[in-house]
Amino acid sequence: MSSSAASVSLVGGVPAFDFANTASGRDSPTPFENLHAPSDLVAWARHAGIVDEAGARRCLAAFDADAGVAQRTFRHALALRDTIYRIGSALASGGKPEGADLRVLRDHAQRAIGSGELAPAAGGGYRFDFSEASPEAALIGPLALSAIDLLATADFSRIKQCPGHGPGNDCQWLFLDLSKNNSRRWCDMATCGNRTKAKRHRARREHHH
Repeated sequence: MSSSAASVSLVGGVPAFDFANTASGRDSPTPFENLHAPSDLVAWARHAGIVDEAGARRCLAAFDADAGVAQRTFRHALALRDTIYRIGSALASGGKPEGADLRVLRDHAQRAIGSGELAPAAGGGYRFDFSEASPEAALIGPLALSAIDLLATADFSRIKQCPGHGPGNDCQWLFLDLSKNNSRRWCDMATCGNRTKAKRHRARREHHH
């Protein structure tokens, strides 16, 4: 697949944030988008472990069979992504999510849960199994549930938004800081952290000359 969707870094700490991070620099003049078509959504979901190989094939087959289903699923997924992004940004800045965003999240979860089954999970316990559900529920359900789980259980002081500046855009990626002493500042030291450091270093050097 030529799409960049299957190679996006998964540094969000939870699937909901990894999904929000498939776009970056939303408020900058040069936003960057990894999901351009319904097939990109499936490629990303496979990459992120939201669906397995069989699930991905099933979704693609359903999309091939019905372009309307494909477009609707894609539209709903991107709407959920924006909602998760706004909720995460609000929490990262110490604010509260908008009631409207929480309702959108609930509606997505409600729709998806309606077609999932509670089944034993691999590691023990139970989880929602969407393997027999509609492609929309299979792709969106786990992401909506991830966001709700985050709202229910996360330490909000660990929800952060990367201040990094990427090539031509602002990162703004969301992540749950799982480090021991809650000290992560960057989504990913390798990209944003080092790039910003290099930029600062360069600026300092130029300042002295």
